[in-house]
Amino acid sequence: MFAFIIRRIIQSIIVMLVISLVGFSIQHSIGDPIRDLVGERVTPAEREEIRDRLGLNDPFYIQYFRFVKNACKGDLG
Repeated sequence: MFAFIIRRIIQSIIVMLVISLVGFSIQHSIGDPIRDLVGERVTPAEREEIRDRLGLNDPFYIQYFRFVKNACKGDLG
């Protein structure tokens, strides 16, 4: 019985990670969040500075792990 419970816990963790990865991938591929955030009224230099500040220039896997870390703390935004 104990082995069954451990196996189910491991399976649920894997399923949660896969679902969060799919959700994050969809959210990440939708478009440019900077354009949605500030529109077209900023210069390209300001746009890059905002990207750096928000961490959007980081690799995909770093952004994903940051998302998972924040989601574990309850910050889903």
